[in-house]
Amino acid sequence: MRNKETFGRCLFFSLIFLLGLGSTTVGFAVKETLTGPPPAFPEKPDAGLLGTEELTAHISLTSEAVSSAYLPIIVSPPAVSLWIDTQSRTAVQQYYLTEYLASEGVAAGWTGNHGNCQPGTTTLVFREAVLRRINYFRAMAGIAPVTGFNETYNSKAQAAALMMSVNGSLSHSPPTSWLCYTDDGHSGAGSSNLYLGIYGPSAISGYIRDPGASNYFVGHRRWILYPQTQYMGTGDIPPEGGYAAANALWVFDTANMWEPRPPTREAYIAWPPPGYVPYQVVFPRWSFAYDDADLSNATVTITRDGQPIGITLSPVVNGYGENTLVWELDAAIPQPPGNDMAFNVTIRNVSINGSLQEFSYEVTVFDPNT
Repeated sequence: MRNKETFGRCLFFSLIFLLGLGSTTVGFAVKETLTGPPPAFPEKPDAGLLGTEELTAHISLTSEAVSSAYLPIIVSPPAVSLWIDTQSRTAVQQYYLTEYLASEGVAAGWTGNHGNCQPGTTTLVFREAVLRRINYFRAMAGIAPVTGFNETYNSKAQAAALMMSVNGSLSHSPPTSWLCYTDDGHSGAGSSNLYLGIYGPSAISGYIRDPGASNYFVGHRRWILYPQTQYMGTGDIPPEGGYAAANALWVFDTANMWEPRPPTREAYIAWPPPGYVPYQVVFPRWSFAYDDADLSNATVTITRDGQPIGITLSPVVNGYGENTLVWELDAAIPQPPGNDMAFNVTIRNVSINGSLQEFSYEVTVFDPNT
């Protein structure tokens, strides 16, 4: 098993920004900046000594709780199983049309105020849309859904998102000199994926895309697709009054992240996953994750119709979710593709407990509107 102390200290906090995902930054230009090393994550908590945040994560949603702004949102997993049968074109098509698209276009209903440093809240329906988008990607990847949003995680993520929006910058360790600085916002910034320029469900798709030169090892994606996670938190600020939109997605579920790995559809986690995948969610960076595997000597071969496809393999970086191999196709996939396009992926020299293994699967990119 991985060294959990090293793993805890190496958690992923690189930044991503608005790169053509269909939203507009308002009021000022958002420019990519690099920050120093990510902040340290606390050591694994002792058994039986969970704090208030961890206990809050296990509160069940009741009819009385629905009216409260920050109690957990509980959503049901897919009706048939914990994940989607991606070998069925019809199942994948319907899931995209009914789940992914259903999470778009929901009004945030934000109650805060930039000038008064009020983080406010978003509506329950909006937060459900964010959670729905998270669980769309998890179900497609063959991972059990996130159960809900934790009220403490939400509150701190909301404070962090306000700070990012007001200051027009991203930091996982914001200084006390920042406008609208709070301890809660600082805590939220240090435990979240951060996005400036888009918010809500679009930010979730942005984290899965994980663009930018510093994100070549897709750490944001890896945290959203981390199997042990049961609770997250979201903070969302829409673009108003000349301020940019922002999202902070709390991804460190400390009550569960150290638990044994739950079952997944495949032994590995790939994006795009094996089977049918809508072209809208097939991004330039492809990834293959296997818990505790040594991927340092792994190779990737992709063919289409028996012909090899050129790829660029990224350096392996461990310590962010599960160990992951990342590559990009040298030629972009047409969007939308004229016909279903099948890619055969073969990954060799994956060392698991000292034994070399090989994995092969097929990804079929298609247009769900046909």
